[in-house]
Amino acid sequence: MEIPKFLIERYQFWKKNTFEDYKGIYEQSSKNPQKPIAMIITCCDSRILENTIFGGSVGDYFIHRNIANIVPPKNAKDQNIQTLSAIEYALKVLKTPNLIILGHSNCGGVEYSYKTLIDKKNTKDFEYINQWISCLKNSYNNIPKDFSETEKIIFFEQENIRQSIKNLYEYDFIDKLINENKLNVIGLWYQINSGLIKFLDNNDNFIDLD
Repeated sequence: MEIPKFLIERYQFWKKNTFEDYKGIYEQSSKNPQKPIAMIITCCDSRILENTIFGGSVGDYFIHRNIANIVPPKNAKDQNIQTLSAIEYALKVLKTPNLIILGHSNCGGVEYSYKTLIDKKNTKDFEYINQWISCLKNSYNNIPKDFSETEKIIFFEQENIRQSIKNLYEYDFIDKLINENKLNVIGLWYQINSGLIKFLDNNDNFIDLD
């Protein structure tokens, strides 16, 4: 297999410019264990640049991505052991004090789930995706019936964040850390076209971050 030209060119630019600017930080990071200020669970979507959005430097964020930024419920944890193992490592080993669920607008995983739950005929021949998005069924069931289609999709995206946070509490080691005030769980929804971020407040409502 060949390395694409764009990878070589972009690597060379990064090595010559960005890496040189932060060379001291990289050298220091290699000598010390990582100590991220937050874990971010977000979507695989290529339009989500969490380090850029939150000004991440080397070692700031422990990142985990999956389709539709889902934390599966405890009774479905085997559907993606990678997500739970990443959380376990961040919390038990790295002692990360903040856990962020970062959802977003125009989420293909949420939209596909929405279409399949409306009509099973919309289900495609996906061996793994169909099993994974089955975690979204509870969130779908909470969508208000009187919303427009656009409103329903946005609500679904945000409800998925709420549900993922609720699922976190089902895991004893996470629930314990939260109750001991050693872990702060944050729900965020990012609107791609405007750059707007909404956060989940204590009343379970999404409000503008700015």
